Amino acid sequence: MKKREPHYYRIRVWVFWGVIGVFVSLIGAAYFKEDLHDWWICSRGREEVTFDEMESELENKGECFLCGYSSQSLREQYETSDGVGVISLNDWYVLEFQGKGYGGADSEDTRDRGLSTTFGNTGEITYCSKGNPARGMASIEITLPDDYSLDSTIIQNNLCQECLDKIGESLRYDKWKNEKKEAVPLCMVDLKTLEIYSLQDWHRGCTIRDYWIEIEPEKGKMGIKLFSVPIKNK
Repeated sequence: MKKREPHYYRIRVWVFWGVIGVFVSLIGAAYFKEDLHDWWICSRGREEVTFDEMESELENKGECFLCGYSSQSLREQYETSDGVGVISLNDWYVLEFQGKGYGGADSEDTRDRGLSTTFGNTGEITYCSKGNPARGMASIEITLPDDYSLDSTIIQNNLCQECLDKIGESLRYDKWKNEKKEAVPLCMVDLKTLEIYSLQDWHRGCTIRDYWIEIEPEKGKMGIKLFSVPIKNK
């Protein structure tokens, strides 16, 4: 039997090194994909997202859900409250911190109350609210749905323009231009003064009267802690 001679194929040098280069590039892209993704997100710089264009559809200011005198108004519902709350803006659901009784941190109705825990679901968010009124401490942990974003229908239909502007200011946030990011439709409210405070990721803490608030935003969660720090009269 005649022995078969081996066959050889010629490849141009530039083709060979081109294939090697593509192969190395694919390996590098797979290995550094997170770094490349971060670089792409940051490549166009940052921008501020505002909600100045929101316009109120409410005709009667007295029916405003924040400052009005309707049955849905926080002014009416929390008239005797001295606390702080979190508003779920998509359904206008209010969670009040359980950190202080109406009589104050040192009052009898507060000292007799121990640690309490409440779980719930508003239809928009799931939450766990804990409070220890005797120590003037409370927390609310909120689990956020996937792709959670603002539906402005309720607030535009039920807030006067002045209150809507306050909410819009609290929703302001910064992001990378290539970044997929939305405002979290939550805010804090001082139930005594009806002032609004942001819960966007740039805001990590603030003082509200005699409360200190710590904010811990995470992916898919929002943790908020409240500490009562009474100011003693000298």
